[in-house]
Amino acid sequence: MRDQPFMLGLIGASGAGKTTLTRGIVRLLGAQGVTPISLDDYLRYSRAERAARGLTDADPAATDLERMARDLVALRSGQIIEKPIYDHEIGAPRGSERVAPTGLVIAYGALTLTPPVQAELFDLTVYLDPEPDLYRRWREERDVNQRGYTLDEVRAAWPARERDLQRYIAVQRPLADVVLRFQSGSPGYDAQMSLRRRASGFDLAGVVRGTDAAAAIQIQPVNSDEDGLPAMLVKATNHPALERVNDALRARLPARGQVVSSEEPTTAYPTLTFAQTLIATLLLQGR
Repeated sequence: MRDQPFMLGLIGASGAGKTTLTRGIVRLLGAQGVTPISLDDYLRYSRAERAARGLTDADPAATDLERMARDLVALRSGQIIEKPIYDHEIGAPRGSERVAPTGLVIAYGALTLTPPVQAELFDLTVYLDPEPDLYRRWREERDVNQRGYTLDEVRAAWPARERDLQRYIAVQRPLADVVLRFQSGSPGYDAQMSLRRRASGFDLAGVVRGTDAAAAIQIQPVNSDEDGLPAMLVKATNHPALERVNDALRARLPARGQVVSSEEPTTAYPTLTFAQTLIATLLLQGR
């Protein structure tokens, strides 16, 4: 029996889909047993202060990385932390809250694997890397609809954000166990996953055998992926057969938690459900 909680680290640029991925994993594993932590809460400065200092939200100088690292280590050891809160509606820090770890802590942010945080702190790490055009559309929609920006403001800030994405966020991708990329498909989004490091030993082919999955999923071992690492490449499309793959993976998970079927999302594509379920399965495969 584990004395420590499981720790899942999600890394990706703001608007890349980390919150959506987290919500799906919470639904799968039970809201009462999961502690999601948005690492955006460790931003030091308000939106106006960042603008005055010439900082984007991806710049490590804008985040209290030392406090973030201490809190993650404390959660890993089962301690309660006093976590800051960042209010995206007003664009400023706003107080703090006490957080106690449960059986699973999901930490998601742009700088999740930036020192002094160490990759070994987590049981599994996932880097979200949507295709560039799709990511840009997601970011614009999120910032305008949820965070109070105008479209002109979002587009004016794009060159600096793209610069810092490459400088500070993309450099974490080689450290991740899984790279997840969504790209435009028909219908919805296709998913491509590179399983390497601690995720490379999972027998996905054995799980999907007998599920008529060939029309929905392709699995290919490679000696070198985009980061030069040996990996298992998995490509999935929104074919009806993918639902049966999702069922086969879900059967390997513990009993579902407190979320009832009526609360399930009705617009999720099978590829998104597949990514969420596979990541949950990878995380718990050694439990």
